[in-house]
Amino acid sequence: MEEARDTKKKRSLAVTSSASTAAATGVGLTDDHIVDILSRVPVKSICRFKCVSPSWRSLISHPDNRKKLPQTVTGFFYFDEFDSCTFVSLLAEPPRRTTGRGWVRPRSPCDFLPANTGGGVVDCCNGLVLLNNSRGGGGGGGSEPRASYVVCNPATEKWTTVPASTRAGKICSASILCFDPAISPHFHVVQLLDRDPEADEADDEEEEDWFAEESSQFEGFNIYSSETGAWVFHPHDSHWSPVAHRSRRIFFNGQLHFVTGDDGAVAALDMKGQQKRRVIPVPRSGEVQLIGHSQGRLLYANRDARNASKLSIYVLGEGGNGNGRWTLKHCVETSSGLFAGEEYLQSGLLVGVAAIHPHGDSVFLFDSLQGRLMSYGMGSRRGHVVGNVEESPLWSFVPYVPLYLEMAALENSK
Repeated sequence: MEEARDTKKKRSLAVTSSASTAAATGVGLTDDHIVDILSRVPVKSICRFKCVSPSWRSLISHPDNRKKLPQTVTGFFYFDEFDSCTFVSLLAEPPRRTTGRGWVRPRSPCDFLPANTGGGVVDCCNGLVLLNNSRGGGGGGGSEPRASYVVCNPATEKWTTVPASTRAGKICSASILCFDPAISPHFHVVQLLDRDPEADEADDEEEEDWFAEESSQFEGFNIYSSETGAWVFHPHDSHWSPVAHRSRRIFFNGQLHFVTGDDGAVAALDMKGQQKRRVIPVPRSGEVQLIGHSQGRLLYANRDARNASKLSIYVLGEGGNGNGRWTLKHCVETSSGLFAGEEYLQSGLLVGVAAIHPHGDSVFLFDSLQGRLMSYGMGSRRGHVVGNVEESPLWSFVPYVPLYLEMAALENSK
């Protein structure tokens, strides 16, 4: 293990050294060679190499070359309490209010899809986007429309449909996209299935409650693989149950990580349904708000039990296969001044962690009272507003990172 880590480190240093030497001498390497070297280094290094020289900045920023290099977060899919989705771009001006007409919503990366193909955005993972299929899958014979989806890559404008799937007596509480091009060129769609109370002839007809995720009776996982083209149901047989909310799940290292229903742990599920589920207890210091990953490490954030305006961020140690320990990485007091030259937050109690930056030492915070999305540097302890959306008491942000990769699984299906 130690030798492998040292070898990886030496290889990274060698690539960085080669790039730096080429920049200094300008001899022996063509532009194509330099771009090929840069495609193998982390996103953070790409940003630093822009400062090497004006010619390197132009080389890295060129549209043709930029597609070959690692990408970083360019925006978020924002979901409010009604599951309405808005795209928040970090590259454009934030949306603005117009008199009498509410918010002007920005364009979505999925606008290239044919009008009769893509429905509402459901999830996003490593450059691919999952949408409900507006055609509904067609149950036929007067039955309810079956759930079906579209998976697309906005960067390449390629897409495909996912076959419909039904499970008698079960309802889908969440649809999740799982994809990591570093592990496999194939994607998975995971449905969280609950027992249908009507199928069980429940005595009382329950009113829909957007906040009562833990009250549902979880039945199992329905997993679709683009490699096999089939759905496989895996009944739930563990002592934990997942929380369906987007902020409490993340696909990381080939496993889907969930916050458990009692907020007592983070559990993981593989995509083969082989019951490889590990449970990682978390410090019982408050409500878990979000899990994410950054620079190859799993992180989670929670709100302090004694001070509701204090957000704590933890990182999982190296022994991640069930033996890792959570270590406190950073604390932020949301009721204090976070922004240089800007007004302080009106209500620290209504500020939460929206996302964790996958490639940098920063997090994104959201002020649900004012509808402000903010980038906060954990090192500098300062931040700035990066976008404005409609305020909402129940919300989630899913980061979007462009992926310029041609995939056989996306064939612009009709």
